Amino acid sequence: MLNLDLRPVKNQQELEDMFYQRWLVLRSPLGMEIGSERDSHEDSAFHIIAAVDRTIIGSGRLRELSPELGSIAYLAVLPEYQNRGIGTKIIQRLIVQARENHLKTVRVMSRINATKFYQRLGFFAQNNSFEYLGIPHIFMQLEI
Repeated sequence: MLNLDLRPVKNQQELEDMFYQRWLVLRSPLGMEIGSERDSHEDSAFHIIAAVDRTIIGSGRLRELSPELGSIAYLAVLPEYQNRGIGTKIIQRLIVQARENHLKTVRVMSRINATKFYQRLGFFAQNNSFEYLGIPHIFMQLEI
């Protein structure tokens, strides 16, 4: 059983460590450079990390798109820790935060191969799939 510490990012160093962990999971396998794991919304977003012995093994982000709509993005769990419920715990914690922020709906831009994961959490597919970073994606939504 993992001694999992699931919480918001505490300081700038943790934020940088989280970005590196995100890059390792989401961008490095695509051959993308460090820095490609960030966007212009990082400063206004809520970041959650999952850590074991102070090592960040998972992360995710929530940001407000409008007063009622939030976006969950950059869900990333190191491969050796996947399929242990960590991603589920991160998403559940981000949904709690979305409710605390009085949002009514959250959406994700899911890779097609992750849609079953989000469906198990109550998300529904929206519209058609599309390519992003050379990978098929689809928007999924959850009313909270």
